[in-house]
Amino acid sequence: MLPQGTPIWVYVGFVQHKTPMIFITYPDHGCVYTLSQEDGDELYYAPIYANGSVNLEEFAPVDLQSADMDEMELFDIRNRLAEMCQV
Repeated sequence: MLPQGTPIWVYVGFVQHKTPMIFITYPDHGCVYTLSQEDGDELYYAPIYANGSVNLEEFAPVDLQSADMDEMELFDIRNRLAEMCQV
């Protein structure tokens, strides 16, 4: 069994204008995360639907003030994505 919060999938996709984006999926959170395309600094999320699909046009910024999870965990997700973008 994987520890809670462990990502299951990390993948690269093309969204809008064929710009490559790196996504990380946390099924325990029920969403997929990525970084903003403008500056790569802001964390975004999109929900994973009951059938397992994700609408990649539906990303919204993560609101750190109203997130119901540990802020440090969100920073860890953001940092993991930033590291993967450096490769």
